[in-house]
Amino acid sequence: MCYTATQTSKAYEYQDYYNASMARLEDIEIMQTWYKADGFAHPKLLVLLDHDGHRQLELQQWGLMPSWNKPFKEMLKLAKGNLNARAETIREKTSFKNSIKAKRCIIPVNSFFEYKHVGEGKEKETLPYLIHPVNQKFFNLAGIYSHYFNPETREWITSFAIVTEPANTFMADIHNRNENDKRMPLMLSNDLISDWINPASSPGLIDEILQYSCDDSHLAAYRIRQDLKKAENDESVLEPVAA
Repeated sequence: MCYTATQTSKAYEYQDYYNASMARLEDIEIMQTWYKADGFAHPKLLVLLDHDGHRQLELQQWGLMPSWNKPFKEMLKLAKGNLNARAETIREKTSFKNSIKAKRCIIPVNSFFEYKHVGEGKEKETLPYLIHPVNQKFFNLAGIYSHYFNPETREWITSFAIVTEPANTFMADIHNRNENDKRMPLMLSNDLISDWINPASSPGLIDEILQYSCDDSHLAAYRIRQDLKKAENDESVLEPVAA
């Protein structure tokens, strides 16, 4: 699964790479540099989407809140379970089946974190790894989004979930906690971005993209500090440690 990721580039770098504009200029001012964005804290991450045929970047909250007429506290609790959306069941799950139809996005990340389980019994350890792209600047994580109206503040909240799929060989070796359910985020090649975020793309085309699997040769990883979960949001979490 993908619950922790990094967005360490500047806003203009994302704009240049994706040939996109900022949906709201104020996002440039409030955008935070995430060295360790923990999804359970519902941070706002930069998301790429299609707006009337033009690519736009905007900040959205991680943890999808469907467009339901329910209290905010109930929806916030639901969002914690909606950080990821399984590609295999995305058209069936109530929270996701409307978003996959036309509200699809890309979450550009510099890297993401996963844990590898090694050893047995008292010798068992959980080792955090940072996974990063080899041949391009960002991972294009496939996502879906939704708009929820908060009745308490009378404001709209736009939120997203990252699509996941069965792990390839590279990721299965790292994300090995559940032997029968090894997962990874759906990482799209650059040539699939436009079709994925296009609201008019056919269901058949989207189903084909949901079957895409990033080649092992495009991924690299290294060990990072053991206290990743407790670490502050600073660049020290990106530094490799001895294996």
